[in-house]
Amino acid sequence: MFWFEELLMLDRQGYEERLDYLEVNFDHAVAAARTTAKRSAQRRENRAVPMTYDDETSELNAEIEKAAAGQNPMSDSKLDDPGYRSRLYAAIERLPEPLRLVVVLLLKGYPIESKEHGVRDIVSILGCAEKTVRNRRKRAFEVLRQALDEEET
Repeated sequence: MFWFEELLMLDRQGYEERLDYLEVNFDHAVAAARTTAKRSAQRRENRAVPMTYDDETSELNAEIEKAAAGQNPMSDSKLDDPGYRSRLYAAIERLPEPLRLVVVLLLKGYPIESKEHGVRDIVSILGCAEKTVRNRRKRAFEVLRQALDEEET
């Protein structure tokens, strides 16, 4: 680090061209960090899309409820059917362990991630990243939907 300090001192006395390389790399690193931060902020903003409500009843639009129920094999409306629930639990047991753990914790009511102090969430229980939990949930739901569709046909 001594050579860098020496170059800085020489630059204060006049122009030191050997610092140009470091200045360009520093500027590039700051620009890359800024771009990464912007992309991360945009991803967080795009994750939360407001749901639309029916103006008359103040409930979620039927289209949204239907789409959400179709995406989630563990929706309350489906779990009311004992036959479906039995097939679902059997399919959950056949999942690979990492996927099964996420599904079981979701069924127990744990949130994926919580900002509240003292609230246990799946991320802290499993000790992995939030994105990992979301990916496992997505894969588990895909496998469960496929397994349940195959059983119905």
